[in-house]
Amino acid sequence: MTRTKSEAERARSQYAALTKHYRAIGPAAIVAALLHTKKRKPNKAA
Repeated sequence: MTRTKSEAERARSQYAALTKHYRAIGPAAIVAALLHTKKRKPNKAA
């Protein structure tokens, strides 16, 4: 069981830097998409 635990720790530490790097891309992509969309004109309800 120690081997499995150490493998999990190794994988976790290996991807920690990638997680920190790519975590900020999500909100930035959302903001970019919102800025890129065209503004809609409101419908006039009669």
